[in-house]
Amino acid sequence: MSTIPIWKTACVAMLGLSMAACGGGGGGGDGGSTPVPPATGSPPPPAPAPSEPTQTEIMSEPDAVRFLSQASFGASKAGIASMQSTDAADWLAAEFAKPVTLTLPDVLALPLQSNGNPPFNATTYLYWDHLVQADDRLRQRMAFALSQILVYSDISNQSRQARRAYYQDVLIRNAFGNYRDLLEEVTYSPAMAAWLTYYRNRKGDPRSGRMPDENYAREILQLFSIGVVELNMDGTARLDTEGREIETYDNDDIVGLARVFTGLTGKGESFWRSDDDADYHPMVMWEEQHSELEKSFLGTTIPAGTSGEESIEIALDAIFEHPNVAPFVSRQLIQRFTASNPSPEYVERVARAFEAGSYTAENGRQFGTGERGDLEATLAAILLEDTLFVRDSGTAGADTTGKIREPILRFLHWVHAFDVQGIDAENERRLRNTSDSVSGLGQHPFRSPSVFNFYRPGYVAPGTQSGEAGMTAPELQIVDAQSTIGYLNFMTDFAFDRGGQADKDRRTFVADYTEELTMTDDFPALLDHLDLLLTGERMSDDEKTEIINILEAMPINTSTPEREDTDRLQIVQVAVSLVLNSPAFAVTW
Repeated sequence: MSTIPIWKTACVAMLGLSMAACGGGGGGGDGGSTPVPPATGSPPPPAPAPSEPTQTEIMSEPDAVRFLSQASFGASKAGIASMQSTDAADWLAAEFAKPVTLTLPDVLALPLQSNGNPPFNATTYLYWDHLVQADDRLRQRMAFALSQILVYSDISNQSRQARRAYYQDVLIRNAFGNYRDLLEEVTYSPAMAAWLTYYRNRKGDPRSGRMPDENYAREILQLFSIGVVELNMDGTARLDTEGREIETYDNDDIVGLARVFTGLTGKGESFWRSDDDADYHPMVMWEEQHSELEKSFLGTTIPAGTSGEESIEIALDAIFEHPNVAPFVSRQLIQRFTASNPSPEYVERVARAFEAGSYTAENGRQFGTGERGDLEATLAAILLEDTLFVRDSGTAGADTTGKIREPILRFLHWVHAFDVQGIDAENERRLRNTSDSVSGLGQHPFRSPSVFNFYRPGYVAPGTQSGEAGMTAPELQIVDAQSTIGYLNFMTDFAFDRGGQADKDRRTFVADYTEELTMTDDFPALLDHLDLLLTGERMSDDEKTEIINILEAMPINTSTPEREDTDRLQIVQVAVSLVLNSPAFAVTW
């Protein structure tokens, strides 16, 4: 019997192995299954260090599934085959070279409504379609990761479609660029300015008592660049001589920095009147609204009378040069791609690639421009990390490493794995807003509930073995009894092609189960196939056996060809649904 590593016991404890909704169309009941209990006792010792990393070897099928799950939005059958004719570094180089797929041009091509805006929710629909169909999948995955660090959300205002599309494209265009350039484009974006309330932010007025808005000044430090405590290069907190953490900034720093971000507004004829297309152009500076006072923060002083644009340039340079930026950003990017609880050694290796702006793969390929903050080099270091290429299909490194996949990534993996056809998110009611944890994924792109994202990078899940071991598991922050059933029902509806189309005459998001239907007389073969395709052969024997037992209880009526086809399709749909809702599918390692 297979062992169950810490991540899977954490997921089992939080998610359960619920089988209820697969056949009957709803939650409730236990379906005759018994949740696997969390393991007890002390955490197992760390896995032994790898002796010979194998990142440049041609991948096996399970390794290809794991790599594509980490580096894109899941493995397709064609993608798995393609990975077996290349190595990881060459695959990355090809991805870095692909043309960019942007959202804004498609949004602007849509007919405008009477209010002058594109149709409501148009950006969401197009974004879903691009996540599935865009060829530059690594770039799109990186932009999605950056959207959870440099958080903008349209949760409170979904009418400004072009504004959101422009912000998405800022992340997409800069996904492989330099983090300093990205910070600047984010700062000048109307979406971020509206979200963090510095759009038309005016200088202080001693007579009225008005002070510059401090929101962006605080969040660019706390969340976008350096964090709240000083860090070592490995992401651990630096301590003073008395063993206490050292704060990176105080309120005086925020007051000084807030003066920098005054005077910005949408492009137009005045500070108060912007052009119709201002939502999708960089903001402009109006000097008469910019604070002319001295601005001191983080040990930097901008002299009084310095212009607005120059003040922003100096400020962003000072923030970017802070030694915290490399470990702070690197650790969060690792969490979004490969490891929910990355080791300090892993963080330091990636942070050093960020600092150097370059990374050399084992096959000699060079990544990055050599400039500090290069995101291509940083991402290559994350995905080509030597310890990730120890893939002893059972447990090597799996006890304490791996990434818990957020619901969006699990949904998109299903889409790719079964060559889903009819991609048209606008026709799918269930994709209009997947934020709801009762009927959706509990997560929607660019719609987090706050600037703190869907989950905190330092979250440790209580009541789990991973929590007892002090392991961070950000993704488990949005998991509870309600969201578990919501995710199960959402995924089951898609797996069963069950009634989500607005226009019933247009079938959309329909899975191709042709290959799987040939295996309905051999359940072990079917489960092995799904285990490979969806988890990279990470399912435990217990998980497989439990699912096979359920399938064996499903009769096949051969009285007519139509009835037999229906029963065989339902067997496949049930099997797929159960694997999609298994702990093994929730984690990659």
